[in-house]
Amino acid sequence: MPNLDNIQKVLIIGGGPTEIGHETELDSATVQIITSFKKHGVRTLIIDNNPFSVALEEIQPTNMYVQAVTTANVRHIIEKDRPDAILPTLGGLLGIRIAQELVENGDLANFNVRLLGMPTTTLQQINNPADLNATLKEIHEPVIEAQVVGTLDEARGLVEKIGFPLIVKPVAPRLDTNRTVCDNVDDMFNALTQGFQQSRFDQCTLERSVIGYKEIEMVAVRDVADTEVLIAGLENVDTIGIHSGDSILVTPPQTLNDREYQDLRDATFRIATELGIVGVLHLHFALNPANQHFYVTKIAPYFSRGVALAARTSGYPIALVNGALLLGQKLVDVKLPSQYVKQTAIMEPTIDHVSVRIPIWPFQEVPDADQHLNTVMKAVGSTVGVGRSVEEAMLKAVRSSQFSPRDVLPSVSNLTDGEMIRQLIHPLANRILVLIEALRRGYAPEELSELTKIDNYYFVKLRHLLTIEKEIQENPLDVATLQRARYYGFGDGMIARIWQTDTATIRHLSAQAKITPTYKMIEPTAGEFPEHLSGYYSTFEYENESQPLGDRTALVLGRGGNQLGPNSAAEYFTTEMLKQLKRAGYHTILMNTNPNAVGVAPEFTEKQYVDPIQLGDVLNVIQVEHPDIVIVPGNRHYLTRELGKLPVNLHVLPPDQETGEPAPEMATIGVSLFVHKQQKIAVGVMDMIAPGINKSLAQVTAFRMPAELPKAKRVNLVEQAKEAVSERQVTGMIQVLFAPKSDDSQQLVVVGVRPTRLTEMAFLSKVTGVNWVRMLTRQHIGTLDEGELAKISIDLNSTRVALMNAAFPFRQLHVLNRPGTTDQEVGATIAFGSSEALTLTNLSDTSELDQIINRTI
Repeated sequence: MPNLDNIQKVLIIGGGPTEIGHETELDSATVQIITSFKKHGVRTLIIDNNPFSVALEEIQPTNMYVQAVTTANVRHIIEKDRPDAILPTLGGLLGIRIAQELVENGDLANFNVRLLGMPTTTLQQINNPADLNATLKEIHEPVIEAQVVGTLDEARGLVEKIGFPLIVKPVAPRLDTNRTVCDNVDDMFNALTQGFQQSRFDQCTLERSVIGYKEIEMVAVRDVADTEVLIAGLENVDTIGIHSGDSILVTPPQTLNDREYQDLRDATFRIATELGIVGVLHLHFALNPANQHFYVTKIAPYFSRGVALAARTSGYPIALVNGALLLGQKLVDVKLPSQYVKQTAIMEPTIDHVSVRIPIWPFQEVPDADQHLNTVMKAVGSTVGVGRSVEEAMLKAVRSSQFSPRDVLPSVSNLTDGEMIRQLIHPLANRILVLIEALRRGYAPEELSELTKIDNYYFVKLRHLLTIEKEIQENPLDVATLQRARYYGFGDGMIARIWQTDTATIRHLSAQAKITPTYKMIEPTAGEFPEHLSGYYSTFEYENESQPLGDRTALVLGRGGNQLGPNSAAEYFTTEMLKQLKRAGYHTILMNTNPNAVGVAPEFTEKQYVDPIQLGDVLNVIQVEHPDIVIVPGNRHYLTRELGKLPVNLHVLPPDQETGEPAPEMATIGVSLFVHKQQKIAVGVMDMIAPGINKSLAQVTAFRMPAELPKAKRVNLVEQAKEAVSERQVTGMIQVLFAPKSDDSQQLVVVGVRPTRLTEMAFLSKVTGVNWVRMLTRQHIGTLDEGELAKISIDLNSTRVALMNAAFPFRQLHVLNRPGTTDQEVGATIAFGSSEALTLTNLSDTSELDQIINRTI
């Protein structure tokens, strides 16, 4: 590893827009790494074109490059700014691929730029199975034999040697791709044809299938002195054959014996040493449950969903430690904030709770996607449940993933036995509900384990939950039954439904019997050392470890797991809101079940509760913390209504989009105003771009600012917009929608007024340099200074053009790429330029450029 003592400037390669495969975990890690670098006096540069990036808000404008994350753009920054090092591991696979190309082209060597996190020899092996397997064989690590092919004829010649089923995977893919299972020659040829197109070298690997093996993941960190710490083991409930991003995940592993666990731990350390990894390493293994043999299936020396989950559920500060390790510090010398004991960085976490992560799929918004779970990842988010038992954690995760406002799980009891058997063998997104229904119908755990290859242990745990459910049914309003149900994760709403009563009755009965939750700290020593960390989960035991933060507290309810729609923008909004609350002197408390959320980073919150965002759970936290302010997101109507009946200082932020007036069918111009008392600040006049000639409001997913209108026209629209908001007496961040008076008319008229959408609010903040989320927060908490607001002047006629374009999950879901709608957005890109042509060029690659141009025709 090169000497890192004189590193003063590091370029971080961002991950680009949110997509299937990565959510906001990269942004969260980047924020924490920036904090770590600052402490070491290192200047950070970032390239990213994600308008919802919180990390871009954390650095000076002179250090950010809001450009498409491409090799050419990164090379240009290196040539211009001459960083001492680059860090690709915060950009996921995209960052790794760009770094590989920079090494291949000689750019890093020519400009004397060091690579942080791993040697260049290791970098070039990532996502190249043949090279990686050769290295692993040298250290006698078991790998699945992989054959590299460049033509269909080569593959045809190898089929007899490997046999079906087999796996096809592109070598060094340009984008994050998936392993394809092939059962016959036609499947193989189809997978190879697609794989050759995705590979940078026009090659694919063929390997023997290990479908049905257990999938186990290990997350570790290593320093320059070859000291290693295993942070967590993660067990996929589903076996190999279902993508780990679509599988229920449990930590710590529940069905491994000590020998299996230690073998995988040892292999992780050997691989980290051989590859010279510095920082975090995430490995996947296929474990044969019949004989304890295992194979290494994936090596990921970068931040991932698994790394985020390990950090969130162990309490180990992976990102902060990683930042120090990347700069050459040893684990024994890493200094952590005062709430950690001195030895935390060098100690392997020991945890006394169970965490379960459950995926969230986009099929409600994209119904034509294939809903079968296989090696192609389809989940867009996840939620996590934490408890003292597998049952409690599992039920909390399921409750959180369903987004039922009344905390009731949907039923699949309408399935015929034949349909259920088919779904057990060929699972769909409602997998967990089908497993529960099969047990309810009397199928034995052993039978279901044989059908699904899921370990029998998990069926025993699910059956135990059904036993408790039956006890609840048979003992209405019984205190002992209520205590037992609460201990295993049943929520107020679930119990109320079974007993055919309401939540208030359940809570009253609980209060009378003194059945109240206790909160346990999520920390990495299982209570062995006096850590004072900020994460908590509820259970129903004796000792409560969560004490109120004190006066002037704000409880913020997150939106839960990521979904399609404005959720990446919502995470940006929540985080910026938390920052403003802290600036205003509030102690900030976040309640969220999204393990990848940016807002849970220690920079933004003093306390986090990982519990379902359901009425009963929220009321329990309110009883502990007695917050001065409770902030509910605008899409939680039931929560807003029920909390509004109580004596709490309730604020709805981000605002509810349902205004009560009919939404217009179309709009072509949006004028955004910030309205505070008598002040109406013009924030922007933007073109609202829908594909082709279709101007449906639901299909407006691209924006250009300033709008292509004469200056006088913009001024006139602003005045009309101010009149419209005055008539409706609305305040806050408001968007006035305009459309032509008739099909052939040049005259624009007001067609609607609504709160500015989260996506546009983030866009406007990036374009104007004014953080409108913080302004809106200040308005709500009464700290907005009218004099300061009056000084804000936005140039509505700027010659700088800004464009934002939504990103959609259609490619990853393998559905027809067509114009998407606002509720199908997975992320977005943003670009700036002195002209529209230059802005379009900066936006992204050629394919996306063509899409944008087509939308404006």
